[in-house]
Amino acid sequence: MAPPPHENETSRSESAPATPVKTVDVQTAAAPDVGVTAVDVQTAAAPAVGVTTVDVQTAATPAVDTKTVATPAVEVTTVDVQTAAREQQDGMMYLDVRTEEEMGKGHIGGSLNVPYFFVTPQGTREKNPRFVEQVASLFSTDQHILVGCQSGKRSELACIDLLAAGFMNVKNVGGGYAAWLHNGLPVTVAVPTPPPTPESAAAI
Repeated sequence: MAPPPHENETSRSESAPATPVKTVDVQTAAAPDVGVTAVDVQTAAAPAVGVTTVDVQTAATPAVDTKTVATPAVEVTTVDVQTAAREQQDGMMYLDVRTEEEMGKGHIGGSLNVPYFFVTPQGTREKNPRFVEQVASLFSTDQHILVGCQSGKRSELACIDLLAAGFMNVKNVGGGYAAWLHNGLPVTVAVPTPPPTPESAAAI
C-alpha cells in the first residue's frame, strides 16, 4: 500500500494548478497594434493652412526711391528767340546770366546782368554763390522774366535754381544770344572809345 502524500506536496499542487499562461511582451502590450499613425510634432504644430511667409526686412522697408521723392524734376519752359523778342517788347524783363566780359561784347537792349558763372584766374568757371540772392534784389518772385545766356545752357541751369527758390514765371531763351544774333534781332554793342591822338588833343 502506497504511503499517503506528504502534506507539503499536497499544498503545492493546490496553490499552483496547471493553468495555461500566455506570456506577453511588456513593450508590445503597452503599444498595441490599433492602427494609430505616428504624427510628427512639428508638422502638427504648423499645419499647411496657406500662410505666406513674409520677410521682416522687406515688410519694414518698402522699396521706395527716396531720392526721386526728395528731389522732384523741375520743368523749365523754353521759348525761341523770336517769341522772347516779342515778349520783351511787351514789357517782359530780360535777365542775361553771361559774364561781364561777354556782356561787354554785346547784349540785348534793356537787359540786366547777373552772372551765373564767374571765370577764375585759372580760366575755369565757378558758380556764382550769390546768384539767387542777387536776382532777388532785382526782381520779385512773381515777375515774368526771360533768362538768356550765350547758347541756352547756363540760362536753363539758372532757371532751375530760380524756380527752386520760388520764382514762378521764368522762361529760358533757347539758343541764347547766339541765336538772337543769328536771327538778326537788335542788340546793343558797346563801342570802345579810342584813345585821343595828338591832333585831336590839340583840336580840343
